[in-house]
Amino acid sequence: MSTHGSCNHDFKKGDEIEVLRKTDDGDVPVWFPATAMNSPSPEGTLHVKFTTLYMERYSKDGRRKRKKIRDYVNVIDGVRRPVTQAEPHRSFAVGEEVETFHENGWRRGEVKEVLENSMYKVVIGGAVEVVVEKSRVRVYRDRSSFPSTLDPPQEKSSHLVLQSNKRTKLRIVCKSRSLRPDPFPNGTPVEVRSYEEGYQGSWYAAMVVGSIDETKILVQYETLKTDDEMQPLVEMADASNVRPLPPTIHRMDRFKMHEEVDAWYNDGWWVGHVSKILGGLKYAVYFWITNEEYEFLHSELRPHQELINEKWVASFLRPKLLEKPPRPEKVKLQTGGGRTLMVGLLRGLKVEIAHGENGFLTTWYPAVILGPVNKGKYLVEYRTLKTTDNNGLLKEEVDVMSMRPCPPIIQSPNQFQVNDRVDAWDFNGWQTGQVFKTMKEFKYAVYFWATKSVVEYRHDYLRLHQDFIDGVWNHGVKEDGCFSCNI
Repeated sequence: MSTHGSCNHDFKKGDEIEVLRKTDDGDVPVWFPATAMNSPSPEGTLHVKFTTLYMERYSKDGRRKRKKIRDYVNVIDGVRRPVTQAEPHRSFAVGEEVETFHENGWRRGEVKEVLENSMYKVVIGGAVEVVVEKSRVRVYRDRSSFPSTLDPPQEKSSHLVLQSNKRTKLRIVCKSRSLRPDPFPNGTPVEVRSYEEGYQGSWYAAMVVGSIDETKILVQYETLKTDDEMQPLVEMADASNVRPLPPTIHRMDRFKMHEEVDAWYNDGWWVGHVSKILGGLKYAVYFWITNEEYEFLHSELRPHQELINEKWVASFLRPKLLEKPPRPEKVKLQTGGGRTLMVGLLRGLKVEIAHGENGFLTTWYPAVILGPVNKGKYLVEYRTLKTTDNNGLLKEEVDVMSMRPCPPIIQSPNQFQVNDRVDAWDFNGWQTGQVFKTMKEFKYAVYFWATKSVVEYRHDYLRLHQDFIDGVWNHGVKEDGCFSCNI
């Protein structure tokens, strides 16, 4: 066993360890099995994945996701030690202090009774009695026998000696020190963007509690907790996904139709836009990423703000490129098998309507079928397009050859690649283009064939392009050239 301050127990990726955590009562600390995900940072921060602790979260579509909890812990605090294997040939006596594996971790207790078939009755924390088999009991080792595994970080220095002709020496000590200020010191309240599947583009309130380097920031969430609900969730986030808290804007008047807002949902802020103004200070908000619509109270919304050139700009104050963007005409799609794009059309079905210019497909607009009109035509209500007098959502007759069902949601937590075909959310619809260039902070330059233009977009404003051909969705095709609406 190493002495305090030695480095004989530096951890590396894949090492099995145990992490000390306190329970709700705080009296009986528990050692939870875990795996080191990397080597400790110079400050002693170690990324770990617990073996027996899980976190459950629900996506917006109600699906439950269960995965092992990851955390960042400080080895300098002496809160971890190598895994001590159970001792199968060791017997324990009544009154002996032991550690027993109970509720996902090793807990300190005392043997109360030796039972038959290699079973023991153990009292944990002087209160809880459990009956466990011999393999779940081991010798108790005091925490002091597992000292800190890393030396405190040493400040690096170098010595420069200058000597004159008069044999006078001047020793200059140069200490290494970062000259770049820390943008998020410990204790700074921030918001963290998630690109996890089912949570793409949402923002969660958190506080900075540490960092690995300039690209990784350790945050503790305010609203997200570990699966056992014992303590707030702590994660390492990319610096590009961390921003300061936006300033509070007290919106006294009502939000307007199609205004971009943040909606408080599932413990975080989700960007969408107002699709309906309801009575009783309520609104329907449309989320283009998931093609969903939910109702919210006025108090559950805030004006959407973007951090542009280190200044916060509210969406309703941003200058508009076009006050009334041109609305292209509907485009009929052709397939080799004839009119087989849409089958089984029902009232209330969510669809997308193809629009374009000069027969060239440019944009898909989300809509809902209200009912059939005559053979091959349906009355639809757009979810994002207003009437010319801005007095409601646009309704019109659409040929079946101009529509398709809404594509399945394929969220991409990883970055898109150059030449990936994507749809970009802009002007209340999905414009079809191709990734021209990948940029920092999950941004992309997207090329649009119809307009021969390149526009910059954030990751959460893009989706993987999919084609609906003869009733089957096709996606993931990379191309070096353009494509037309004759799919």
